[in-house]
Amino acid sequence: MPKYLAVAEKVYKNIKKDNLFSKDLTQNLNCLISQIRKAIKGTDFKLKFNYIDFDEQFKSQSESKFKIDLSVMPKFENEGEYLLWLAGFIERITDGGKPKFPPISQLIPQGFKISKEVFPVTAVPPKEEHADMIISYFKSEDFMKTNKTPS
Repeated sequence: MPKYLAVAEKVYKNIKKDNLFSKDLTQNLNCLISQIRKAIKGTDFKLKFNYIDFDEQFKSQSESKFKIDLSVMPKFENEGEYLLWLAGFIERITDGGKPKFPPISQLIPQGFKISKEVFPVTAVPPKEEHADMIISYFKSEDFMKTNKTPS
């Protein structure tokens, strides 16, 4: 997510600096895509889609290959919220960055069982024995040779 946030911050600053936001949602989203395209140039990210028709997206989301929920899109003026939303948006429309690994449950065979007897448990020495071990280490010749203590 930090890589996506870095790209989102770069895009946000470019849009804010050039004053590219308007009242038209479709125009804003097209502007976002073009700014994202510029920001990821030369990185390991690439867009999943060459073209996203946002007008068609709004008319029929069920037929669209790209799903976007604009009800959660914050206002541009709320910088913190907008950056988080934009980072998530960039994550959904790009490939690259940190690869997502499958859940570990998919790697474990279905019939696999494990019991406590498989892993032997070593007895923990009493706490007093721990203290004696620590004290004896600090008094050892190895410690005295490597660490010179002020006298």
